Amino acid sequence: MTDIKNSIHNMLADKKRYKQFLKDTQALPVPYAETVNALTKYIWNFAGSGAAMEVLEEVLHIFQESSVENVSVRQIVGEDPVEFAENIMAQYPEQLWLIKYRNRLRQKVAEAEKL
Repeated sequence: MTDIKNSIHNMLADKKRYKQFLKDTQALPVPYAETVNALTKYIWNFAGSGAAMEVLEEVLHIFQESSVENVSVRQIVGEDPVEFAENIMAQYPEQLWLIKYRNRLRQKVAEAEKL
């Protein structure tokens, strides 16, 4: 019974956290909000819902600070927004299944070389 209560509590907390993320994203100036939305869609492809929030909140924080300092979107993400997203995601290897699979592949090949 306690596990069920904990699961429900965690789901509600995650939902509240995500709603706050959406609200904070919408509060950004349009170019920043649109870019955060695009990055969010990209990042969701590589993580489960709970795991992605830490990464998404980091992205949001970067854009919030940059909008206050009038740093352009292009200055934030650079020439390649995919590279920007990949660099952020690389900082969260435990949350993102893609990075786990990459590391697992590297490990398997290294092990195979030793055979």
